[in-house]
Amino acid sequence: MIRPEDFDFHFDADSHWQWAETIALLFSVPEANINVNVYVVTRPKMGVCMADITMMDRISDLWEDQLYIDNQQHLPCPQSLSDFALPNGLSLKVIEPLKRIAVKYEGIDDTRFDVEYVALHDPYDINDPAMDPTAAARNGPAWDSSWSGHYECTYRVRGTLTVRGVTHAVDCVQTGDRSWGPRPERDNSAVIWWNASWGEDLSVHLFTGHDIASRTAMGPHISGYVLEDGKTYGITASEGDQEYRGAMPIGGWISVTDVRGKTFPMTYSTVNGCYWAAYPSNTYLHASLRVAHEGRIGRGLQQLGLSRAYLTRHRDAIRART
Repeated sequence: MIRPEDFDFHFDADSHWQWAETIALLFSVPEANINVNVYVVTRPKMGVCMADITMMDRISDLWEDQLYIDNQQHLPCPQSLSDFALPNGLSLKVIEPLKRIAVKYEGIDDTRFDVEYVALHDPYDINDPAMDPTAAARNGPAWDSSWSGHYECTYRVRGTLTVRGVTHAVDCVQTGDRSWGPRPERDNSAVIWWNASWGEDLSVHLFTGHDIASRTAMGPHISGYVLEDGKTYGITASEGDQEYRGAMPIGGWISVTDVRGKTFPMTYSTVNGCYWAAYPSNTYLHASLRVAHEGRIGRGLQQLGLSRAYLTRHRDAIRART
């Protein structure tokens, strides 16, 4: 169960030096084909943090082909995660714990945003067996020690975004997360963090394993939920397959079944994305998605997490794909 204080730090004097706490808050402007990553990785035992602002508007293998990037690796770690301002121009304030978050950014090249995240449900604790139907059977957290604590939340996001002098209204539904625990930066397992939304009445979030070097099919299933009409239902099973250009996902299909026995089949195609490296040891194939479900078109994203050790170990198998 996630408590209001869980948005803030969890480390103590005995925590490992690799302890990390992360915040991922994303949003989109679909009519301009823009997706924005707001990602903070703190290393409180070392007194530093990384902050990334990446704005994507096209499909490319190169991160630097995207609309805007501000990734800074060695900023001072904030004293609190509930109310902070970083030297890169990013600030965050929890207005109402677990319910409302204000995020602002003042960047370079006449670029800034001012958005508010309003939670559409209680945070989904993937390590709580009372909430997640797969948690009890796991041997440890969902994704190595760095997710010793972890939750997702789907938000209504409203505000404004200005990119290089062009201003857009922001009004979308998007899923974000919080994580804490010791986070090594070598040879993390390959996983997919995937979600899609068709408005406040329906969103799907999925976390699944994926050995991209040996197959295109997803699995094994790890966690996820369906948010339907304000209630979350844990996902008990999932399957899917996707096509690639090298390691870049281009499209595919997913089907999930929740605790009610209700199944949600979806197909999707990538509308923008690239290799995105929030920290140097890992790369994420970030793909923003157009997602179809029973005649409705929604927006979503996936982050295919791959360590560089995994990518180099399997470079020939992955790069042989066209």
